[in-house]
Amino acid sequence: MGKRKNNTLVRRTGQRAYRPVCWVSVEGATERDYFRMVVFKDARASVKYPKNVHPSRRNPAAVLKRLQKEIGPGGLRYGDEAWVVVDVDDYESELVDLLEWCDSHAGFHLAVSNPKFELFLVMHFEKANGCTTAAKVDAALKRYMPGYNKRLPPMQFSLENVRGAVANAREKRTACTEELPRPGMTDVFKLVESLLGV
Repeated sequence: MGKRKNNTLVRRTGQRAYRPVCWVSVEGATERDYFRMVVFKDARASVKYPKNVHPSRRNPAAVLKRLQKEIGPGGLRYGDEAWVVVDVDDYESELVDLLEWCDSHAGFHLAVSNPKFELFLVMHFEKANGCTTAAKVDAALKRYMPGYNKRLPPMQFSLENVRGAVANAREKRTACTEELPRPGMTDVFKLVESLLGV
């Protein structure tokens, strides 16, 4: 029996453009929830996370190690990026190693929040002036999200909210030329800009 013309069961290959992958290695669930929100559905890259996250290994060195294990020795494909998203906490000495890792490849990036990731959430509502400690960040966030418990629903923020947060974070960060953000600053906006182009 000969081949059928216009066989719709044959899989077509080489017809779809490669969508870049943005590997994001984070400390906790809040960060993963944030980048899984509906607003990131049409991001320029597909966001993926390392597997097998151990709940008690949240220090920057462990977050980087998970990412390195996931992307392997071959590294990234053209157009892919790898981001480590961490807080300053008490790990400033470990952040030096992460800065060196970033310098080793154009696709490697670091998004540090000082003091914690939730500072960027506060920036969706205000400039977060004075939020220089974890306690101050928590107090500010409770004013806007009273029921916040480290998890974010998929529709928590609109694109307009995210644009506002990026603008607030960028404005504060331009005042600091150091590689790592000072207290009350965050570099998470750089990852958001990369994904959404806002």
